[in-house]
Amino acid sequence: MSSRSPLAIVTMTYNEGDLVSVWRRHYAAQVGDARCYVIDHGSTDGSVSDLGDVNVVRIPRSPQDDKMRGGFLSCFCASLLCWYDAVVYVDIDELLVADPARYNSLLSYAASVERDGIRTAIGFDVIHPSSEEPTMDWSRPVSEQRRWLRFSSAMCKPVLIRQPVSWAPGFHCIDAPPRFDNLYLFHLRYADRDAGLARLARTRTQPWKRHDAGMHQRMADDRWDAMLSGMAGLERRDDIVLGENDPALREWLARVMESAKSRTEELYKIDLHLSGDALWRLPDRFVGTF
Repeated sequence: MSSRSPLAIVTMTYNEGDLVSVWRRHYAAQVGDARCYVIDHGSTDGSVSDLGDVNVVRIPRSPQDDKMRGGFLSCFCASLLCWYDAVVYVDIDELLVADPARYNSLLSYAASVERDGIRTAIGFDVIHPSSEEPTMDWSRPVSEQRRWLRFSSAMCKPVLIRQPVSWAPGFHCIDAPPRFDNLYLFHLRYADRDAGLARLARTRTQPWKRHDAGMHQRMADDRWDAMLSGMAGLERRDDIVLGENDPALREWLARVMESAKSRTEELYKIDLHLSGDALWRLPDRFVGTF
């Protein structure tokens, strides 16, 4: 039996407002405050000032540099494996859920992963049809207010590690092929129109290491709004169950795995531009889990 703690959860933040509290509520319920680690990159909005027993690691503010972030967090998470059996890294707007039909928590899920294993989450953007659903109340579970998902290969991220890894910039890939099973990632970037535009106003004006970096976080409001409207207007399906027996999900995961075959020597091991052609209704068993 391991003398180490079972699981640590790590993120990084800079002036992310309500999302910090949402992240803490979700992951502290899984592992407790003391096993959550927030790397604060110079926040000035007060969002990390009252996080209880969450470990807040403060680093100096600097221009956004995803390559440096990836290197730092690869080393940081590897170091935590001295003290934990498994470590999860997720961005502040990413909520992980192990299939509730199989697991009662991320702790029980992590315990099922083999020694030295890694796991890739099955990734979805949570979509806000703003003409139908009200503005998000961040004090309540997201899944009780948003029910439409879009599959995204860019959100199919290697998030749980039981051995040191090196994440590529953006944390989309490591130096290994994806390994899927029963872990799901729900990305909140498009879960609320107003919050999304407010975040865009910040990321558009913050310093960046390279002038051509992060262009998707620096686009004009009208372009971002049109993109969200386009996603919200996709065909809708309410017959999706997720899990191993869902043919629609199997088809999209097969596309991701097929794309990996030609990318074994590349930094990004999968095609990051495979996006669902329909919105899928969140299955009832996930409601209330994030």
